[in-house]
Amino acid sequence: MTHRTEIEIAWGDTDAGGLIYFPRFFHFVVVGLNDYFAPAVDGGHPMERLRRDGYALPSIDASASFESPLRAGDVAHVETTVTAGETSLADEFEIARPNGDRVAGGEVAFVLVDGDFEPTPLPDAFLECIHERGDASPA
Repeated sequence: MTHRTEIEIAWGDTDAGGLIYFPRFFHFVVVGLNDYFAPAVDGGHPMERLRRDGYALPSIDASASFESPLRAGDVAHVETTVTAGETSLADEFEIARPNGDRVAGGEVAFVLVDGDFEPTPLPDAFLECIHERGDASPA
């Protein structure tokens, strides 16, 4: 089931023309992903928790389509849907205005790695969070 995170566009998210700088959309994807997994770490910061435990969750592939600009002061909703493999996850996202008008969408794939940068299984708490949200995870 899609998880929604509300984000207000800050001046620093925009370029000199006052429009959102397109890489910020990918930043918002990570903000949405952290919000999605917050229950897995009792409301803490999931990526920081992984780092403290000796892991990282780097992105390995990303694609997006941009349909409409955002400006400083605009509010956007990041819709996050996660599909998990054993060591990886895909975040299918959509960013829209509160009225539902689509701004951007796409997918970012991540893989969990250990300190040697070797793929490692996703934590049970993350898989449980995915399952509880009704998204797809391994059996």
